[in-house]
Amino acid sequence: MGKTVRLDELEAELRDETYPVDRERVVEAYGDYELDLAGGEESVEAALGRVDDDRFESHVDLVETIEDGVGGEAVGRRDYTDRGASAGEGNQESF
Repeated sequence: MGKTVRLDELEAELRDETYPVDRERVVEAYGDYELDLAGGEESVEAALGRVDDDRFESHVDLVETIEDGVGGEAVGRRDYTDRGASAGEGNQESF
């Protein structure tokens, strides 16, 4: 088992790569990293397995592709907010 990282930690490590980079290189170097997500853990290799891209032109391209691969797993409770109602929302009446 690889090392467990948060998405932001992986993003920082991926900055050191030389771009463009291909999927094979990313999986070889980071594939066994376990992403610590709100919905559990998932390997970088599994996340990349859900997308079609084989080459990443930039750091941003690779990070966005990994985020697409993890999808909803990176999100905690859907539609949850710990913020209060927007100003004026609590005063509305229905007629």
